[in-house]
Amino acid sequence: MDSGGSSNIMLRDYRKGNWTVQETMVLIEAKKMDDERRMKRQDSERGNKPGELRWKWVEDYCWRNGCLRSQNQCNDKWDNLMRDFKKVREYERRVAEKLAEGDGSNNMQSYWKIERNERKEKNLPTNMLPEIYEALVEVVDKRGQKVLIGGSGTSYNPSTTSLSPTLQQQPPIQLQIAALPLPPPPQLLSPPAIAQQQPPQPPYLPYTQPLPTMCDSSERDRSEHSDSPAKRRRKGDQGEAGTSSGNNNLQEVGSAIFKSAAIIAETIQASEEREERRHREMLSLHERRLQIEESKAEINRQGINGLVDSVNRLANSILSLAANNNNQPPPPT
Repeated sequence: MDSGGSSNIMLRDYRKGNWTVQETMVLIEAKKMDDERRMKRQDSERGNKPGELRWKWVEDYCWRNGCLRSQNQCNDKWDNLMRDFKKVREYERRVAEKLAEGDGSNNMQSYWKIERNERKEKNLPTNMLPEIYEALVEVVDKRGQKVLIGGSGTSYNPSTTSLSPTLQQQPPIQLQIAALPLPPPPQLLSPPAIAQQQPPQPPYLPYTQPLPTMCDSSERDRSEHSDSPAKRRRKGDQGEAGTSSGNNNLQEVGSAIFKSAAIIAETIQASEEREERRHREMLSLHERRLQIEESKAEINRQGINGLVDSVNRLANSILSLAANNNNQPPPPT
């Protein structure tokens, strides 16, 4: 039996290329059946079979259901499916959180409502189908339930599996906080103590030097805002200097723009001249090629004509020779 099975395995012709939807659904069903089979086996045996044998079982199941793929192809396809499924599930979770927050400015739409180019921009898979996603959700949820059960043989109940029995049976821990003593009130200082704590003041010295004369603010304002002819001249000179500097700057900018435009025009003209020169060279090469072909054709024609003339002359000489032989009298007997 083993030899026959190995010969059948060697004769398998695996299909290559892209996976169809039917093949993908068969693979998901095979993976779900394999998970259930391994969980049942864990109840009676300890330890799992190697991954290669598990994917060999998946390959056999796929072959029995018309999916002619190898175990390596099934493994790679499953990894790709899980990667795309996790991306879509995380994106849908964020969309649900935004909708729960009630943000009116939220522009996130569901994965199933956006186009392929928008999916690609958001680094999401572009070809995930709803039926494949639902089948993967069923497989992943069932696997998560079995992990929570942990092979104990009990039915899954979220209220009992979210916490372990030991944690559920323990009473809530009450923390006893010891009363901390209050800090003592600050000590009130008597007036002599306050006087002792004050820093000593320097002795008073009479000021004998005369104070410098300070100009009044009103006079300074008048001097600043006075409209004297000298100040008007200074303002006029400053305005003329600013205007002249602005004109100089404009002239420099204009000259720079003019130089840049001249350089660009020269470059464009030079490129056009080069292109025209190259076009003329191509035309001359084409004309020379045509001339060479015509000369070759003429030589061939002349050769053929000479050959025909030679053949005709040879034929004429043969005919004349034959006629002369016919006209000669027969030799005397």
